[in-house]
Order: sequence, then structure tokens, then C-alpha cells
Amino acid sequence: MAPAFTVSTDDDFRPKLGRIRSAGGRAAKRYMAKLYVRMEKAKPGAFARRADGRFTGARIGRGAGVAAAFVNRSHPFAKFRARRVAVKIRSVRLGKNGLPKARAHLKYIQRDGAERDGTPGKLYGPDRDVVDGAAFLEEGKTDRHQFRIILSPEEAGELEDLNRFTRDVMASAERDLGTRLDWVAVNHYDTDHPHVHVVLRGRADDGKDLVIARNYITHGFRARAEERATLELGPRRDLDIAGARMREATKERFTSIDRELQALSADGLVRLSEPKTVYDRFRSKLFMARLRTLEQMQLARRDRDGWRLSPAMEATLREAGRRGDIIRSMEQVVGERLSLQNVQDYSGEAAPTRLVGRVIGSGAADDAHDRRFLALEGTGGNQWHAEVNLAPGAMPSAGAIVELSKAEGAPRKSDVTIAAIAERHGGVYSGDLHADADPKSSADYRLTHKRRLEALRRAGIVERDPDGSWRIPADYLARAAEFERGQAGAQVRVLSWVSLEQLPEARARTFLDEALEKRGNVDTVASGFGDDVKKAMAARRRWLMAEGLASEEGGRFVIDRKRLALMEREALVAEGARLSKQSGKSFGQAVEGERVAGIYRQSVDLPAGRFAIVEKSKEFTLVPWRAALEARAGMEISGVMRRGGVTWEFGKTRGGPAI
Repeated sequence: MAPAFTVSTDDDFRPKLGRIRSAGGRAAKRYMAKLYVRMEKAKPGAFARRADGRFTGARIGRGAGVAAAFVNRSHPFAKFRARRVAVKIRSVRLGKNGLPKARAHLKYIQRDGAERDGTPGKLYGPDRDVVDGAAFLEEGKTDRHQFRIILSPEEAGELEDLNRFTRDVMASAERDLGTRLDWVAVNHYDTDHPHVHVVLRGRADDGKDLVIARNYITHGFRARAEERATLELGPRRDLDIAGARMREATKERFTSIDRELQALSADGLVRLSEPKTVYDRFRSKLFMARLRTLEQMQLARRDRDGWRLSPAMEATLREAGRRGDIIRSMEQVVGERLSLQNVQDYSGEAAPTRLVGRVIGSGAADDAHDRRFLALEGTGGNQWHAEVNLAPGAMPSAGAIVELSKAEGAPRKSDVTIAAIAERHGGVYSGDLHADADPKSSADYRLTHKRRLEALRRAGIVERDPDGSWRIPADYLARAAEFERGQAGAQVRVLSWVSLEQLPEARARTFLDEALEKRGNVDTVASGFGDDVKKAMAARRRWLMAEGLASEEGGRFVIDRKRLALMEREALVAEGARLSKQSGKSFGQAVEGERVAGIYRQSVDLPAGRFAIVEKSKEFTLVPWRAALEARAGMEISGVMRRGGVTWEFGKTRGGPAI
């Protein structure tokens, strides 16, 4: 057989920079990266595949090959044809103190009202409808990490059985990952979209750590969930998909269409090419509809060569989307009492540093991070949405009165590094500049700085140039601190655990007394909650004077605190007697220096504050409540009664720890 010959041409010659047999140093790699950026600018899309071919580590772990198969779609509507399912996944490192946090998360997802009938959420597993959460955590207490997954099908209400849907999705994941998965799940029906919380152990069936490829986390779980939803409900029709995309073009939030426009833009300018196919014509019509919407929002304008996008487009749209989410969340909690023109976000820059308000309700702000929000009616007449870092058991109930304050914010260590490098290079930061400044830094370490900048870019704090570098403003550290302050959530101090109506004649010290003595500033207005506070203060003043508990001295209003404290203790004894009749157990009042021991059952709210019921077999006592007790509900606790509270001793270690 004759040998095959190939003809070499000049096109086959590929120059390689650097020394002979050298793989290329850092300078050569930086030069090639810059070269590809320039070529990409000259002919967009032509060199993208080569530029994106670098190693990222996304395919390390189980499921990488399966996830890669989901990425490429042949039909232009293929990725839209499946029933949509939103999926959020977090890998949480447990470490030495991870078990209490895992226990708190499991308790959070089983919160009251999660089921359709308003009852707490019910844990289920791969083959059981009822699972013992404590046993699940005990089995996984030595795991290095766990995965927390949220599955939110767009048409969850049309699925026949969310339990079966979840089991099908996790069974598919088991086949893809090649291991049995140990998980528990809870269905939530207390939000606009029913969804499922899954807690997956970070341990494979061979006893090793469960390492899931990043691209499977990004694409695999969602693809399998959409596959199962599509099998049950059928694929979406092209007409339905087109209609949904056109409706998306008018939304006042950041959409997938905006992301496509950003990808098409060069230096903020979008040039729409001449359509060649039916799908191209639809896509062009879709882009035009979206650009007109952005034009009305003053986020895009017509240019001689195309459409000019505003640099603040993404940040503005995300903020508008957040406001829409806030209004929907508030509407679910407040109902018909919601006043759209008076809804305010406490994380906004215009929010006061201190706010007194009445709790209207509470709900889930971010299930992925166990964040809750309080809906408040402020004394100034506004209705406030405030994200708080409180466990469900520590949340004040509707009618309680709280004081919010802004959390302290500080820039991260990565921000300090970014600012220092940018200061030496004319306000510019990049991975290459970071590598030059700190040659010992790893690629992963520099990647964390890039992710930080991506988050701040979405907030409108920094800008990214086409060559991958970042423009850092002179006041970067101050703005990063302000961003952190907004992310931290509001600080909460409960002024009254009971409603305002119970305070004028309360036989205990109240926040109204502080306001009457001018020790606490409560701003009021002549409407809404502000007017109610003003009337309550007047009624409280009259009652204190009538009972001989207060007097006017030199133009000052003075309250007899000793007599009021005595009445407070008497009121606590009366509450103990009432609870004793209900439970059939005797009540014993704890005194200073006495050891308190028993099982923490629940809390009870009184005008004097929130108290914990600590039970023994035949008796119980009431002691001041602490938020840390909620993690130990139903468990044995002990401590020593001190003035103003109890010094609790959790665990069996010598001498503590104590709170």
C-alpha cells in the first residue's frame, strides 16, 4: 500500500514564543493572553473558543463528563424547551464547629408554616416519608462538608408530588455521580414559588469525601431537575417559549436578554446584525423590544452605529429587581395593608441609622443562606423591609416593637490588597498585576479577588475593562465597607416582645418609660404607628401618675423604679401560677446565685420581656431568655442565676463554655 503524503503550507506554521523546548514563562503567557484579547476585539467570536480553552478545574470530581454533555444544544430553542427549574447549591464546610450550624440549618428549613396547611416542614429521604433529622446529623458529624441544595420548579404547583420529583432528581444524580447519596429534604409552600430544600452529606458510599465536579454543580443538577419536570409535564412549545421571552423583554429587572446584549456589546455599543434565519429574526425582534424598554428606563440610547448601553444598566436593573422581590415578599406577609408608595428597604443608603417600628410579620429573605426579613411599620409612617440574621425561634412575633440599627461594615482583606495594587498602578487592578506584586500568590487565591470584584461590579462599585483588568475608584475601601454594611443585615434590639396595647398599664418597665423620661428618642408622626405610640405614651403617663409610680420634679418626669421592679416580680409570679395551672407542674422562682437546671421547653412573651420555661419532672421556672437557647430546645441545660440573667453552661467541659 502506497504511503500517504500530506502537503505542508504556510498556514500550518504556528510560531511558539520563548526558548527552545520551553513551555513558556509567565511573561509569554501574559503576552498571548493580551494578543487573544486584541484579536477578539478585531473579530468578535472568532477566537473565543481558543481563549476559553484554558484549564479551570471545573471538571475535577464526579459527574464532569455528564455535565459536559448538557452544555451543547443543537436546536436554538433546546435550552428553553425544557420545563425550567431554578437550582441553588452551596458546599458548606463543617469543620470542628460545623455540627451546631448544620443543626440550626436543619431546624430553619423545618420552620413553622412551611407545609401547605401551615404546619412545620417535614423531613423525608430517599425511601422514607419521615426522617429523624438528629440521627441524620449524627451520622454525618465527621463529614468534611455537606451540600445544601434548593430545587424550585417554575410549575411546582402542577407537579403531582414534590417528594417523588425530588427523589427522581436525586436518583438521577446518583447514577451520574456513581455513588449512593445520603440526603434529607423538606418541601416549602410558604413562598410565591413552592420549592424543596435538600441537605446532602459530603460523603460517598466508599467512605471518601464526596467531590462533585464544578460543572456538574453548575449544569448537571439543573439539567436533571428540568429533565424530570419535562418528563412529567411535557416539553414547552415553541410558541410558549417565544411568548415567555417576549414577556421577559419588558421586565424591570436584570434578565437573560440583558446578559446576551452585554455579550454582544463592544465598549457598551450593541450592533444588531442582519437576520438570516427565522430564529435570527425572532432574536432581533426580541433584542429591539428589550432595547426599547431599556430606553424608557434611560438605560440605553440610540446611537449612529447601534445602541449605547448605560454603564449602570446591570446595577440599576438588579436594584429594580430587588425592589420587586421586596414588594412581593412584603405583600405575602402584610397582605391588603401593604402601601406600595411607602415600602422602604432598610439596607438602602437613604435608610436611617436607627429605626423604631412595629413588627407586621416576617418571612424568608434568602433561603440559600438562611436569611429572614422583618416587615415593620415605622413611627415615620413608612413600611420597612429589613433583612436580619435571626434564627426562626428568635424572631419577634407580629405586634412586637423593635429598634433597628445599621450594622458596622468594614472592607475585607481582599479589598485592602486590591486597593493597594490599584493605587500603585493608576487605579487599575488585574490578575497579572497581582501576580507581579505577590509572586507567591496562587491562581486560586487571585481568583478569590476576581470573584470579589465581580460582586462589587454588580453593585456598581468597580468597572471591568475588555482586557480583563478592573478600574478601581479612589474611594474603593469606603464603598466596599458600605457594601459590606448592606450585606450584613440590620441589628435588632427588641423594645417590647408584646403589643403596644399591653404597655400603658403594664406592671413592668417598658420602652415607653424611657421615652417619657427622655432617655430614649422615639420619633412620632400624627398617623399610623407613630400616632399610636404618641397615644400610648400619654396613657402610660396617666397610669403611672394614678398608681403613684411617677411624679413631676423640677419639670422632669421621674419614675419610681424600685416599686415598678417589685411589681414586675409580682407579675412574673402571677404568670408562673397561670402556667402552673395549665401544665400541672409547680412553679418555683429562681433567685440570684441559685443553679438553674432542666429541659428548655419554650419561651413566653411578657411586658417585662421574653422568658424561657425550664422544666424538671414535677416543677418549672421562668428565667430571662437568650437567643442561644433556641439551638437547645428540648435539651438539658444548666446555669447559674445572676442579676439580669443566667450564666448558661453548655457542654461538659470543665468550667464552661458559658454565655
